[in-house]
Amino acid sequence: MLSQENRQLCQLFADMLDYPGSGLRQAAKSCAIQLKNSSPGIAEPARSFADFVNSQSLESLEELYTQTFDITPATSLYLGYHLFGETPKRSEFLIKLTEAYQAHSFSSGIELADHLGIMLRFLSVAEDTEFSLPLLEECILPTLEKTEKELKKNNSEYALVIEPLRTFLRQVTNKLAKMGGAANA
Repeated sequence: MLSQENRQLCQLFADMLDYPGSGLRQAAKSCAIQLKNSSPGIAEPARSFADFVNSQSLESLEELYTQTFDITPATSLYLGYHLFGETPKRSEFLIKLTEAYQAHSFSSGIELADHLGIMLRFLSVAEDTEFSLPLLEECILPTLEKTEKELKKNNSEYALVIEPLRTFLRQVTNKLAKMGGAANA
């Protein structure tokens, strides 16, 4: 479904949206470089984020991540929460995601299936455009748009990740839709 380069970008964005660890700095740097080479128009925020994480201690990055994504519901990385709240519909959504993951021999590990990082990793291996394209159009992109606005309103450095991610995924979605999903986007 996705080109090798776009699969790698999905992985790098997922790494940047994981709880900060030793690989964050390298993921941010690699993402900025890859975006500069493939989509220079959207690379600047990612480069700024890479510069930011290099200037911070791991402890301050952990605190920022927790404050941004775990404590603030409006910017939670659990997309099913944004779409359905804590309702049975979210449970149904989680079940459908888990079934799609299993059909692709993909494991979400201990994380819930609707975590953005997990969904990006799934997109990097998914071959089923009939599932992935609506997932992008109806779930991921609308939620990222709201999250980006909220992050920018709060002057969060994580807006520097969500902005290029949303633009990148919009480009991928447009390519998939034009090609009927058959070719690599």
